[in-house]
Amino acid sequence: MDMNSRERVIKVLNHEIPDRIPVDLGGSRVTGISAIAYNNLKKKLGIKSGSTKISDFVMQLAYPENNILEMFNTDIIDAGQAFLEFENPWKDFVLRDGSSCLVPGRINFRLQPDGAVNVVYKDNMVLGKMPSRSLYVDQTYWVYGNMDKIPREINADDFKKELWDYTSPVPGNFNIFDSAQAEIFKNCIKKIYETTGYAVILRFGGNLVESGFCIRGMENYLCDLYTDEKGVNRFLDVLMEGYINGINKVLELAGDYINILMFADDMGSENAPFFSPQIYKKFFKDRHRQMWELIHSKSKCKIFLHSCGSIYELLPDLIEAGLDILNPVQTSARDMEAKRLKEQFGKDLIFWGGCCNTREVLVKGSPQDVKNDVKERIGILGKNGGLIFNQIHNILADVPPENIIALFEAAKLYGQY
Repeated sequence: MDMNSRERVIKVLNHEIPDRIPVDLGGSRVTGISAIAYNNLKKKLGIKSGSTKISDFVMQLAYPENNILEMFNTDIIDAGQAFLEFENPWKDFVLRDGSSCLVPGRINFRLQPDGAVNVVYKDNMVLGKMPSRSLYVDQTYWVYGNMDKIPREINADDFKKELWDYTSPVPGNFNIFDSAQAEIFKNCIKKIYETTGYAVILRFGGNLVESGFCIRGMENYLCDLYTDEKGVNRFLDVLMEGYINGINKVLELAGDYINILMFADDMGSENAPFFSPQIYKKFFKDRHRQMWELIHSKSKCKIFLHSCGSIYELLPDLIEAGLDILNPVQTSARDMEAKRLKEQFGKDLIFWGGCCNTREVLVKGSPQDVKNDVKERIGILGKNGGLIFNQIHNILADVPPENIIALFEAAKLYGQY
């Protein structure tokens, strides 16, 4: 029986076996492609039409265009693609390899005499900087970074002075509590749902760990978790008030038109989680549970969590909190071997990613190396279903276009059931 992309994805998300493994390219800012790699891919494919639009200025990612999505048999679309007209005007931007792209006009960036690019907030506050030899923007300002402790009075408006929030792709910059913008939000997501057969993923965020890193600085926040329990709880309570209100509003407006809600919280290094399971339970587990149970109770949306690194020790608690989907499945990290994850957590989790080693094979290997790697990983993670095809994290700027083509050829070749 033939099925469209959305039906295929939903089948997997329900732990059923579809006709083939669903494929993702650019469905989110953590399963995407560098604008430089995207331009090189289009050149290799002989595609001269269209334009490269930036979906994430910090990581310099591109929105894949419809012809590319169709060419690679993809099944998922970023809900942000429904809002691109509201980024007007788009501004020209020159990428580090000299190729061109378009950047949302609302993002204020300034080219420096040394070739660096500064991201500038109100009052000339520099939130981030792309050094002249860098491919990405580094955060340079932390709202509470110079304070000894988390302040007693926390103003949610302070969070707007943060690089990732300021550059957030649409509809992250929409005020859905404004009636006019709420109507636009609802209608755009409804339209992309009804006029395409793709599964729709909306980036919600809901960061509990990364927001601390971005507002306090990583070192400060990790110390806070062990030395300032009251301060951390104050900070998280302010975040949670906004998140719960946001979840309720998103579901009220567009819950029927979204298949996956994306959360993001990097919680691991290469060798271990950033904190113990006890710390996760103390500060984060019940808050994750509150958000995820709310979503499950009010919609059919599945919960997608992006967390890099070795988080094996945290997975049982994340599952208990209500997690449905794990990304990027960083099998190169300690204790995150594909076979171990599939055997221990395959009945509870959908694996979204993990299908090619981005850091080694995809960038340094031959096209055949890529295909071999994909075949092996699909054979493990895709056994009896439970897999959405994507590489481990974003396709970076230096990945050869031949390897990108090989990646999706392998998905088609080895992804059949």
